Amino acid sequence: MRYLKVKNKLSKKTKSRLLLVFIFAFLILLVVYLSCVVNPLIIKASEAKIRSLTQQSISNSVLSVITSSTSTYTNLIKYQYDNDNNISLITVDTYNVNMLAREITLEAQSGLETSSRSGVGVHLGAFFGIPALASVGPIIKFGLSPIGTVVINFRSEFSSAGINQTHHKIYVNIESSVFVILPTASPEVQTSAEILVAECVIVGKVPTTYLQSSYLDEMLNLVPV
Repeated sequence: MRYLKVKNKLSKKTKSRLLLVFIFAFLILLVVYLSCVVNPLIIKASEAKIRSLTQQSISNSVLSVITSSTSTYTNLIKYQYDNDNNISLITVDTYNVNMLAREITLEAQSGLETSSRSGVGVHLGAFFGIPALASVGPIIKFGLSPIGTVVINFRSEFSSAGINQTHHKIYVNIESSVFVILPTASPEVQTSAEILVAECVIVGKVPTTYLQSSYLDEMLNLVPV
């Protein structure tokens, strides 16, 4: 009888240990499955949505700043003329440029934070690891976390607009990063958007120095925000 009692006790201990080992192994397999199978599919399914959401937010932010700002083309770019009334020097108003960059940066960061609160939705079928089921089932929301820094650079472009006329455009390039908060990881999705902020048709000759080099871009990006 004692032998049977001891055997039963050992059996219970063995069963408990086996149960713990099974649970531990199941959790490890679950983590590996989520990391290697589910996360890549979720990232792939949500990346396009995140890029679209981020670019739309940035575009709206820039549009809001441009429509309410006094930093027009003539406030950003200044010309000096020679005796023949040709442009001899192009200068940048660094104060107005940096004020514009600052306003765009703050508005873009605020827009990203607002849009990130809604998160991004992924269908439940994506959790099965089968691409064909990635758009099947109810939508599960995942949080988004924007990185605090938005990088802004200006780009200048000259093009011919007719006889003795040059079309000058100034673009702002905004780069940002957004983290997707997943069960086992927080992958980073980087986005960029280039938006026209000012333009002008210049009548007269423009020095080839400005037409063929990035010197004006360096002037626009001279002072960090």
